[in-house]
Amino acid sequence: MQFLIDKYKETHPDKRPDLSPDNIAGWAIEKGLWRPVPLTPREQLRRLITRCFRETYLIDPQGREVRASLPIMEEVMTEDGPKQRSRWFPIFSAPANVARASFSLRRKAALADVAQLQFDFMSWNENNIHRDKLDPMDYNFNKDLAELAESTEYMDDPLAEDGEEEDGDEGELV
Repeated sequence: MQFLIDKYKETHPDKRPDLSPDNIAGWAIEKGLWRPVPLTPREQLRRLITRCFRETYLIDPQGREVRASLPIMEEVMTEDGPKQRSRWFPIFSAPANVARASFSLRRKAALADVAQLQFDFMSWNENNIHRDKLDPMDYNFNKDLAELAESTEYMDDPLAEDGEEEDGDEGELV
């Protein structure tokens, strides 16, 4: 992919510094620089099923939208040799060791994203051509999580007591 991006930049020096993946893809296919690798029907379907597991959510008894299944990774032998593959467990019937492994896997992935974000942030702060500096990033998500846990249900009339609207003159100041 980097080869295609570099070639696109080389042949389009007039383009702004921001690049469109859509434009690069169209150009690379038009020039015959890329063609898809054929996948077996089984591999195509396996990928679609994995995406379905990853994107399927349900509402738990407390009203939270949660992923319906928990993944764990395991090494399996394929026609192309050993590969990491996922196994998925329904969230509420997954045993504790599976839940722990799944949550640990996702936490490590989140940490890797945050670490890369910090490296990118520090590098931009130290090397951007504008000589701008951004304030340090706060990676403590506790306040964000608390805010997300707040109710989003609001009363139609917050001034009415017990949800009942009072009879009386509207707009009268006391």
